[in-house]
Amino acid sequence: MPVLQFRRMKTLILLSAIPGSGKSTWAKHYQQEHPNTYIVASDDVRARVSGHTENFEHEDLVWKTFLAEIHEYGKLDDVTVIADATNLQNAYRRYYYEQTPEFDIHKLVLFHIPFEICLFQNKLRTSRVVSDEAMQRLREEFEEPTPEIIDLYDEYLVIGKSYISEEAKHSAQ
Repeated sequence: MPVLQFRRMKTLILLSAIPGSGKSTWAKHYQQEHPNTYIVASDDVRARVSGHTENFEHEDLVWKTFLAEIHEYGKLDDVTVIADATNLQNAYRRYYYEQTPEFDIHKLVLFHIPFEICLFQNKLRTSRVVSDEAMQRLREEFEEPTPEIIDLYDEYLVIGKSYISEEAKHSAQ
């Protein structure tokens, strides 16, 4: 009798939100609970390529490396890759979907966290603190996913304000 071989699924999770929303924290929690999960974080790539997370001099190389790392992990069997970057516009959401055909499942995770909480949580960081001016600019760049973009993805998950830091919860009281 022939041995059945089951194909291992490959999943890409694309995160989308402004800084301070909890993307990286969510990704780390997800990784802890799900084996074979790898995180490709734009801040980590930028630090390796440019020497510092706030050095934006080599962005072309940062984003080429970001995508290359997603592809490298995508060569593994039974893998989940979390793409941790802001991905604020539908053009980026479409781009990463189209550029990653090796993944069987694509999930879009959008963080809908009030701006004031993102500002507060951003200031709690020990590194990668984004200026208030840049936060405002990024907020203005944010686009809601269109139905067409949502339909590209196999799963669309919205993380709401129930997912905020304990510090933010206490400051809001």
